[in-house]
Amino acid sequence: MSGIGVVWDIAKDALSTSRFGIDVTGHNIANVNTPGYSRQSTVQEAKHPMFFNGLQLGRGVTTSQVVRETDRFIENRLMQQGSNLAYSTEMENYINVLERVFNENSDSSVSALLNQYWSLWHDVANNPLGTSERIALFEFSTLISERFQYLDGEMRQLKTELSNGLGPAIDRINQITDEIAKLNNEIVGLESNNVANDLRDKRNILVSELSQYIDTNSFEQDNGSLTIVSARGCVLVHSNSNYNISLGGVNGDRVEWLSSSGSRVDMTDYISNGKLGGWLDMRDEVLEKYNLDLDSLIREFVWATNQQHSQGVGLEGFSGLTASYEALSATDAIGSVASGLSFYDKIQDGSFQFWVYATNGDVVTPGGDTITIDADVTTLNDLAALISATDANITGSVVDGKLEISAANGYTFAFANDSSNALPALGLNTFFEGSTAGNMNVCDAVRTNLNMIAAGQIGATGVFATGDNTNAVAITDLQFATMDINNWSCDRINGNSPGSVTSSVEDYYHALVGSLGTISESLSRERSFDEVSASKIGEIRDSLSAVSLDEEMTNLMKFQHAYSAAAKLINTADEMLVTLLELK
Repeated sequence: MSGIGVVWDIAKDALSTSRFGIDVTGHNIANVNTPGYSRQSTVQEAKHPMFFNGLQLGRGVTTSQVVRETDRFIENRLMQQGSNLAYSTEMENYINVLERVFNENSDSSVSALLNQYWSLWHDVANNPLGTSERIALFEFSTLISERFQYLDGEMRQLKTELSNGLGPAIDRINQITDEIAKLNNEIVGLESNNVANDLRDKRNILVSELSQYIDTNSFEQDNGSLTIVSARGCVLVHSNSNYNISLGGVNGDRVEWLSSSGSRVDMTDYISNGKLGGWLDMRDEVLEKYNLDLDSLIREFVWATNQQHSQGVGLEGFSGLTASYEALSATDAIGSVASGLSFYDKIQDGSFQFWVYATNGDVVTPGGDTITIDADVTTLNDLAALISATDANITGSVVDGKLEISAANGYTFAFANDSSNALPALGLNTFFEGSTAGNMNVCDAVRTNLNMIAAGQIGATGVFATGDNTNAVAITDLQFATMDINNWSCDRINGNSPGSVTSSVEDYYHALVGSLGTISESLSRERSFDEVSASKIGEIRDSLSAVSLDEEMTNLMKFQHAYSAAAKLINTADEMLVTLLELK
């Protein structure tokens, strides 16, 4: 009887093992289209043998566990490549938008506008008295100012959009880490004797999604829980606890990690991958560089034009003039940073001539008045006093940080031979106002009176001819003049640092736009490479972990035949038992 009992046990275990195999196979087939599902299989082992009549006989089979067919290394590589792809995709998307903002293929491109700008100055030089030429130059200069303002505004808007996108992404990251922490708790509770395969798949999907947003490293603990660490060593998940990140900083655009003690760690500059890494690199490095480079270009373009324009004179003198640039302090030297002037660093020791004209147009002071500037000493109040001292009919004053000059009724004044750069730095007798792409424009003095476009220059005796084109020609020649222009390097960790290149305005702009095209092409190649790499690693993962219906159907038939054979074994054992009973 004991021998037949063993046969019964073997047959029963064989039935159970085959049924478990069919159950797992059915589970695989049912999840063939489930994202992130890893194929499962049963591990069958022979049971410990027994001794009977001096013989060691097998006792059948048992199912020791159900395992996921996965490779941790491949899974990690797939997540890493997915994070790389998310980064390069976001970078490529936004660089394409930036290219469309500059849009150098249109007739309204900055390159085309710059060419037309210099051409219109040439027209004024050819006909200094021409009203239509002055109107065209003014209107086109306003247009080119608006174009630069547009570029600046679009880049700032892109920065705002990128910052606004951080909030929802961070909310989702916190949701994911919370879910992973809860799954950690469930998995630890269920895996005292078994492996929680489906829960591990679910957790794996969440970790993959998390890596799409931010660069992470994960480590599985001995108890099966997963610890996830992100940029700057900030722990996002440990055991059944998650640690949130949030937006903070002065402007609310910094990514901060919240520790269990409530302290905040700024991790913004250390996030290097995923969507957040792409957005932050685009916002704080790429867009920041082009914003700074464009501002550097405009600063030198405005300065070069204003410096030359301030040396000239229009068709008439000024009866009153307010400087374009505001000083934060009227009591600090105009050549010091404390003055707050946009071009304080351009001011140097020197002088300029101040000419006053009577109501009949005659020069009041033969030889003019020389205003001497000591960049490290002369204040805005000092300069106002010096100008007031030139003639009783001239008053210099400081109002709201700007130098104002007014002449008595019928009197006028003009400037010449400025070697100190004080005039363009203060915005006196200049063509443009502002110092960045976002605030440049034609100055009010020219806007309200086009006769103030300084095409000519004052002679040694203070006389100027309305048909003189000397200054307009000099401004036209600026098209080919080279100047030192800052070229910025932006790094989220090491900060922004200016370099310098010697270039003309147009050549600098062409290099700026050309570098944009180079970056765009490089990012496109990077995205294509990451896409192919992710696809190849995905194929490797699928070959190991994905469900193959052909393979599962084969397994189904295998377990079905095994089940039938085990049932036949039970039938044989039953017949053996009946035979023994009949012998009695």
